[in-house]
Amino acid sequence: MGRTAILVSTSLLAAALLSGCGGSSQPSPQSAEPLTSAVSAPISSTISPAAAGDIVIANMSYTVPPSVKPGQQLTIVNNDSENHTVTADANDLFDVRISGGGGRETLTAPTTPGTYPFHCKYHANMHGVLTVA
Repeated sequence: MGRTAILVSTSLLAAALLSGCGGSSQPSPQSAEPLTSAVSAPISSTISPAAAGDIVIANMSYTVPPSVKPGQQLTIVNNDSENHTVTADANDLFDVRISGGGGRETLTAPTTPGTYPFHCKYHANMHGVLTVA
């Protein structure tokens, strides 16, 4: 086979392979779906899910369970980007610092039933009440 025939054969083979790969600049319907889904999915990887009974900090406020058992271990989840604390208003019963951006810390509830108001040391407008029953 001559040199020209080899070049033509190679060119035809390359053209056939490229046309099989979808030489169109338009994405195929199968590839458009995952790309669209990936682009439109919300980015929330820094927000940590919380379990029932956890204290959750979000939007500069606390979400506290209705009541907890004496001595119960609670997880505090901070979904804000800022650092916060859960600090008892009286008697230095608890003072926990929680890093922003999904930080988690543990708090042991007081062993005596009652209501325990608390606040954030860094943000004067943040208050909550832990009820031990």
